Amino acid sequence: MAIISGALMLMAVAALASNNVPFVVAVGFSVVSVVVGGGYAALWLRGWPTRRQSLAMAWIGGALIAAGCVMQPQPMIALMGCTGMAILGGYAAFFHNTKAIAVNICLGIAAGLLCAARVAPENGWAVATAGLWLVVELNLAVPLAIQTVVRTLGADVVRSDQDPLTGVLNRRAFYERATTLLTSPGDDLHLIVVMIDLDEFKKLNDAYGHLAGDQALTAVGWALREASNSSAIIGRFGGEEFIVIDALPTEAAERLPAELCSAIAALPQPVTASVGAAIVRWGSNSAMDELIRSADTAMYSAKRAGGNRTRICRPARVEH
Repeated sequence: MAIISGALMLMAVAALASNNVPFVVAVGFSVVSVVVGGGYAALWLRGWPTRRQSLAMAWIGGALIAAGCVMQPQPMIALMGCTGMAILGGYAAFFHNTKAIAVNICLGIAAGLLCAARVAPENGWAVATAGLWLVVELNLAVPLAIQTVVRTLGADVVRSDQDPLTGVLNRRAFYERATTLLTSPGDDLHLIVVMIDLDEFKKLNDAYGHLAGDQALTAVGWALREASNSSAIIGRFGGEEFIVIDALPTEAAERLPAELCSAIAALPQPVTASVGAAIVRWGSNSAMDELIRSADTAMYSAKRAGGNRTRICRPARVEH
């Protein structure tokens, strides 16, 4: 990316070699090309740019390429140079959205039209039209193809993270997301881990069949998503066991286990759950595995008490 960004400095050569623009305009454009190309090359060498910086690079870079092509003294070279817009269109498709792609496509086609109009008097409209079609085709096909691939792969990633029956995260994806939550900043929040185990689930399977059991698990997954905060990370640990982790204010954290237990009991399926939770203050050097063990212990305490109830523990100190 640093090399591609730095290549924008080459637009200065096109401007300085042009005889059909005022010298002041050519020099000013050259200075802008060198500053933008060198600046973004340095930015990429330092690390990833912000989203706003990246979007600005796509649009400013596209404008520089379009302007450089228009100023190129050789009409055919200028027209073929417009195909370079496809690179930034592909970049916008990979990192940004359809709006960013549309801006680059419009810039590429506009520059292509201007350059094709210069080609026609020397080489004929057939050659100009063929060249313009190549410009349009590349500026449309490259970013749209990349966006299609990215969205398809993104959908596969989402599906690979989800438990296919319940729609919540599988165990691997849960740990990945939970690790991200633990490293996020939090102010005046409590970290809560909730373990949920369905009561006497084997009896439900034996009495009504595995299809009924699968329907109950699907309904539980839906109930957990509905009863949890939008920031909650919900996973299925296997069988009839689920886990929820979230960072919430004190009162909300205290209410969450009972709300989850009630949401499951309210389902039309004949199923209830034993719910155990571990709550610690944010920044207490909490280790995920230790919190899960504490919540699991609380859950088994609820199960021994008869099920369809909650138990909450507050680990005094959890070390990494």
